[in-house]
Amino acid sequence: MKPIDVLRALAYPVTESAVLVPLVVFWLLLSLATFPGLMGLFLMIVVGLFLMFVVVPAVFRYQMIVLEARARGKTPDTPDIDIFRWFGNAWTVFPVPVVLFLVFITVETADRFGTAWAILPVLFAGVFFPVSIAVLAITQSPLQSLNPVALYRLLKQCGQTFWMATAFLVIASWLSVEAQMLPTMLANFVQLLLSFSFFSLVGSLIEPYGLIEDVDIPVPLEKTAESVHDDLEKQRTHDLNHAYGFISRDNRAGGFDHIFKQVASDPDPVDAWAWYFNRMLAWEDPNHALFFAQHYVHDMLRHGEKTPAVKVMMRCRLLEEHWKPLREDLPAAIDAAESSANIELAAVLKGY
Repeated sequence: MKPIDVLRALAYPVTESAVLVPLVVFWLLLSLATFPGLMGLFLMIVVGLFLMFVVVPAVFRYQMIVLEARARGKTPDTPDIDIFRWFGNAWTVFPVPVVLFLVFITVETADRFGTAWAILPVLFAGVFFPVSIAVLAITQSPLQSLNPVALYRLLKQCGQTFWMATAFLVIASWLSVEAQMLPTMLANFVQLLLSFSFFSLVGSLIEPYGLIEDVDIPVPLEKTAESVHDDLEKQRTHDLNHAYGFISRDNRAGGFDHIFKQVASDPDPVDAWAWYFNRMLAWEDPNHALFFAQHYVHDMLRHGEKTPAVKVMMRCRLLEEHWKPLREDLPAAIDAAESSANIELAAVLKGY
């Protein structure tokens, strides 16, 4: 990695608007949690603890998203309300207890043996933490991020450049301590920016090696068919809930765009179309399912699945008698109805 690439990685949080906006939002929330303002002491403590409990995990979760996106050479997704939830993709908040532990042993060492000795846990954290979160992003496994074998394998593959992450973390830690001399809000911004830059740098350092696709550090145990099915069910449910959040806020295009992308990457797209359609039928407003069905039928007709397409069209017309496929699909839909000997449906479709 060239020096200019390192500088770009460090500056990425302020040069990429998709990251800068969340960074500013997190900064304002964290500042609110630590700003005395005009609130009473008790209210300030309650609000501060609540925000710190909710916001700090969200900050680390998004920084892991930034790291993973940088490792893939992509722009990270804009976070939504799901970023503040503790559940779902729990691996992204695993750095929180790790950081708390590293800070604890550093403070304890300084208190017991003097400030000079605190350099030892800082150096340990400088070597361990960058590799740990890199392995975490690759495997999405907290256990693997603590596995010495996995850490060694990653260092062996990209140790020639990964020392930059260690060097920057040590420097950033020192700068964060010095920043406490600044006004509170400015200090918070400097510290948060240094943290975002560090996660961006780690992702950028492993991107040239393509390690984000290396899911066998080490090779995981083969999952059972039941386990795979349960994982797929959880992922689909998460994606559907995520899309519903957009749709319920009158952003149907954004919600369905998310679902279409998930279907395209699903290990079983045919089953995924049916799964999402059946779950949407249970929503309070059936129009969303009927809209989705137009794209569902389009996909089936495109792949020559005439009989299943006719069944879905009939089901939709039972819910809404004026429902029809997309205009460009009408000829194929009529042909599918005629091939299935459903003359009545073919006649209705010919009338559009």
